[in-house]
Amino acid sequence: MKLEQREMDVLEQAKAAVATEAVGLRFGSFRRVRPNTLGDAKLTVHAGNKKYEFLVEVKRGILTAAVLPALETLLKQVKEEYSLLVAASQIGPSVAKLLRERNIAFMDATGNAFIAGPGLHVWISGKRTNVKQAVTGLHQQSAVKVIFALLTDPCLDKDPGTALLNSPVRVLAKAADVAMGSVGNVLVNLRSMGFVLEDDDVRRLLERERLIELWATDYLERLRHRLIHHRYRMANPREWEHLPPLPQDAWWGGEVAGALLTRHLRPEKVTIYAQALPDEWVVRAKLQPDPQGNVEVLAPFWGDNLTALWQRSPKIQSSKCVHPMLVYADLLANSEERSSETAKRIYDHYLRDLATSS
Repeated sequence: MKLEQREMDVLEQAKAAVATEAVGLRFGSFRRVRPNTLGDAKLTVHAGNKKYEFLVEVKRGILTAAVLPALETLLKQVKEEYSLLVAASQIGPSVAKLLRERNIAFMDATGNAFIAGPGLHVWISGKRTNVKQAVTGLHQQSAVKVIFALLTDPCLDKDPGTALLNSPVRVLAKAADVAMGSVGNVLVNLRSMGFVLEDDDVRRLLERERLIELWATDYLERLRHRLIHHRYRMANPREWEHLPPLPQDAWWGGEVAGALLTRHLRPEKVTIYAQALPDEWVVRAKLQPDPQGNVEVLAPFWGDNLTALWQRSPKIQSSKCVHPMLVYADLLANSEERSSETAKRIYDHYLRDLATSS
């Protein structure tokens, strides 16, 4: 793509912020790359008498976990003489952790950075500005639930007039399993940030790609860990297909759902969404309680009528999986490359149309 002035501003801000924090590190000038080539720019970093070459990918705004699959694909394509570095307006601690685990260098306009190479290791964490305050209202757990209900509603584009977005507040609150007052607050925040547009008394959901990214990040950071209520261990997770059929009010998530939806993954961990697993089922499945186990059980965080809406999708109904958007987020919670690649496939096959519609 052609590097616009706004991207250049992000690059210069990030470089200036990190330069003030990293003593002994010197940055060269950014060099734009030719159109139709990898990355957005190139950068030379000097440390002592050594220099390190980076191919830079620029992301305006807050970097979210949803971009990791694309960055991993780019990382594989980068030539040996370059390392990959992503520059963004702000990178939160959870995404920074995921980038470090994948050995993807980064820096942001607040001064956070991870830049590594032979004889070089720069790690700056915890810098804050007011960038994130713009979306504070969408970070609450109730907002995560409401946005999930809105985005996974099959009527969102097929029948906007009857979609949850245009339903009475009590209907949306029931689907999201939140208080009615929370729904009003979330809709106000979505409207103020440009995610919701009211056109002839019909609301439309805009900027969906960005909204999905924000939702996935907030789900992983603020809600998911609170939902885990049981862990077990099974001898070999790759034999999950030999487990008994799931109880009625239980659904596959995570790697098992990724395997079912893409046929691309051999699970190393089993994720089940259920309020509880019957003791009889646990015994038949030969699961042993283990707080560090490879089988995790999470409480569903949505209302029953949202599940009923999902059943209109044969893909979800037949596979006994949670919605692909939740599978996508679950897979991003795993730092291993195999899960990230499956997450990318889930996004491309199941979420791409949702993200680009408006």
